[in-house]
Amino acid sequence: MTSLADARVRTILRDAMIVDLATVSAKRRPFVTPIWFVAEDGVLYMTTGTGTRAAKNIAAQPAVTLLFAGAHAERAAPVLRVRGTATCHAGLPPWRVLVRIAAKYYLSPSGLGSELANVAKWRLRVRYYAQVAGGPGHLRVVPAEAELLPRP
Repeated sequence: MTSLADARVRTILRDAMIVDLATVSAKRRPFVTPIWFVAEDGVLYMTTGTGTRAAKNIAAQPAVTLLFAGAHAERAAPVLRVRGTATCHAGLPPWRVLVRIAAKYYLSPSGLGSELANVAKWRLRVRYYAQVAGGPGHLRVVPAEAELLPRP
């Protein structure tokens, strides 16, 4: 096992843009969804609707696994697997977390470039978020263990 304080773990958490969130339903069916995330004070936050499959699964079974592999990561870079306990909360996450999300996904050079390249699709995004199941919510994952794995 690797500590979450390990420099390699902190680097992966800082550089990764997407995490694969693995949950299990009440009927023990697995479900994986790629999702944006930020780390704040040792906790991982993700925004999603409170009625999404991931949120419903977490309500039934709070144990989750997170995989940080990165679509553009170096071939030699390890995959980070984090296991923890998740909770789903209605409404937006704390302001500090919202600021981190904005900085990472909208205001960073790569985020801003993506946003400007997709300006024509902003209206679609607004419509999508307006229909998110159950209304806005966020997931809070408290990591229990982390492990660096070699890439297959």
